[in-house]
Amino acid sequence: MTSKAKVFLIPVPIDEDAIDTLPPATLHILYQIQYFIAERSKTARHFLKLLGHPMPQSDINILEIPKHGTLEYNEIKCWLDDGHPVGILSESGCPGIADPGAEIVNWAHKNGYFVEPLVGPSSILLALMASGFSGQSFVFHGYLPNKKDELAKKLKVLEANAAKYNQTQVFIETPYRNVKLFETLIHTLQNTTRLSIQSGLTGKHAYSKTLTIRQWHEAKDNSLSNTIPAIFIIG
Repeated sequence: MTSKAKVFLIPVPIDEDAIDTLPPATLHILYQIQYFIAERSKTARHFLKLLGHPMPQSDINILEIPKHGTLEYNEIKCWLDDGHPVGILSESGCPGIADPGAEIVNWAHKNGYFVEPLVGPSSILLALMASGFSGQSFVFHGYLPNKKDELAKKLKVLEANAAKYNQTQVFIETPYRNVKLFETLIHTLQNTTRLSIQSGLTGKHAYSKTLTIRQWHEAKDNSLSNTIPAIFIIG
């Protein structure tokens, strides 16, 4: 029997200065939820406070997704079976997209709970929109290999796929490795290949630029942040 309580996927603004990117309909549902699942309780509570969640913090329950081990699905089941809606929060952007929330969504479907995604910002889609590359066919690869030789080999494969199939290649990097990845990109890809870098979109320090590798060399741009996540796109 399917529970009437729903599992809501709640987007989180990409930048704290852009809380208005969550529409009123999303906030209306968010304000009614008392039970949440998040990667980190501390940042989740900060987000809820920032958005003016009307419930006292002491009444809000947040179950953390463990980095290692198994999530307490029995606790989530009890919440839902008792009629309480449950919200899944991402650290930034949309839960379930390059995010461990996808496993919880899969569990919810298998156990007959209705899953409802709410409207909000997605760093991946915003980056693709701003890149000028084809959105008809694209692949998101998540994080690429860290080792230099493996990374260079992977980039060559992505570059070849972009050219052969007219398929946009999208990937992300941990902020402190942004500049290192950028340097590898401009020294690995062909001069005619186009590279787009999008970071902090919707925020005060948004970065958005699409150039050929030759143009990146000529621009000598050193303004890419090493503290804000970036989306890299080859097209």
